[in-house]
Amino acid sequence: MINIESLGKHFGDKLIFSDITVTLPDRGVVRLLGDSGSGKTTLLRIIAGLDPDYSGKIFRDGKVSFAFQEYRLFDSLTAKENVLAVKNHTNAEDAENAADMLRKLRFEDADMDKYPSDLSGGMKQRVSVARALFAGRDIILLDEPTKELDAELREILLGMISEASKSSLVILVSHIDDALSIPCVAEINLNNYISTTK
Repeated sequence: MINIESLGKHFGDKLIFSDITVTLPDRGVVRLLGDSGSGKTTLLRIIAGLDPDYSGKIFRDGKVSFAFQEYRLFDSLTAKENVLAVKNHTNAEDAENAADMLRKLRFEDADMDKYPSDLSGGMKQRVSVARALFAGRDIILLDEPTKELDAELREILLGMISEASKSSLVILVSHIDDALSIPCVAEINLNNYISTTK
């Protein structure tokens, strides 16, 4: 569960958003919408605990995983090792589960042994999102997880996100047509929290 009370954020003198008050459930998909520059990524960073510079209060019950727009893969780890990196201790079953997740996302076995420098942007994105889902955390934050994927892969990934939301709270920033294809329990439109006087 996440409880947000009167949340506001400035960058210097610029107000990004203000007075967000919302309670989100333990599981399900929450759509996070808003125009470019409305603070979608900033709100995800605050929820994740990566940005402590805000006004108001936020209570987060549970551990978080985050798939960033920039992927943030470990250069020294293979694709499969990057997925496994979210767990402190892994075994053969974990390795096979990670491989199965990548196979669902159209990775060949040989691709799983490639390092990020040898992966395309779309492949890096799939690894990043697979890692966030594989972690099995209480709260999963996904920032534009389908932006570099074709229609078939988007459909596959959105199905995986929907499945993950049965046991976790997933907060999804995505294109509206993608987001609308998943049943959602709530929606936050940051356009509603932008001051007209900023």
